[in-house]
Amino acid sequence: MRVEVTIEEPGDTEEVEVIEVHVAVGAAVGEGDVLLEVATDKANMDIVAPAGGTVAELPVAEGDVVPVAAVLAVVET
Repeated sequence: MRVEVTIEEPGDTEEVEVIEVHVAVGAAVGEGDVLLEVATDKANMDIVAPAGGTVAELPVAEGDVVPVAAVLAVVET
């Protein structure tokens, strides 16, 4: 099963900047592992894996500014 990782509670912000990517495509992750860190205009937040599995896609890179609805990663469970 493919699980798309997005920002769960974006608040009032419309876009985020990817500050740091902690995983690579093909990496094994556990539920709750930090995949990447993003910054809003108010705070930084960790984006975590919603389930254990393998990172199948990572369509963002450090420095990217993306809409809050964007898919940040895909985990294959």
